[in-house]
Amino acid sequence: MTRGAYNTRQKRELLNFLQERSMQHFSVDEVVFELQDRGEKIGRSTVYRYLELLAEQGSVRKYQSVQGITQYQHVADASSCDDHFHMMCSRCGNLMHVDCGVMRAMTEHLMKHHGFRLDPRETILVGVCEKCRVAGGEAVEHGADCHEGCHDCL
Repeated sequence: MTRGAYNTRQKRELLNFLQERSMQHFSVDEVVFELQDRGEKIGRSTVYRYLELLAEQGSVRKYQSVQGITQYQHVADASSCDDHFHMMCSRCGNLMHVDCGVMRAMTEHLMKHHGFRLDPRETILVGVCEKCRVAGGEAVEHGADCHEGCHDCL
């Protein structure tokens, strides 16, 4: 049997948790806390191993926050991050998808004029999101609604 092939109740609960919050990101410790808060008896090493397996399989995106904390985010389609870029708020750590004509034009320019192929899956623009700017730099909880203001984006 291949690594991670067992479909335990803990794995199902973890996957359900991530799918319910598909546009949100979590550290291993946050996942453990949330699941234990739901009454699930699950250890940190189990959560870590399963998140790593899901990342290898492509159903979870793994990245480092600006604070250096490994974060995990569920993605419904493993190829969904192949053709758009990501922005990360340096204050709240939120990772946002951005599919914007300006970014596509920049990618084409880099290839045509500089011979450089930019990989959208590995490219994260870091800055401060609108909600954190409006809140005066305070870290606030929010999800996928940060990009609503741009009519060219998702």
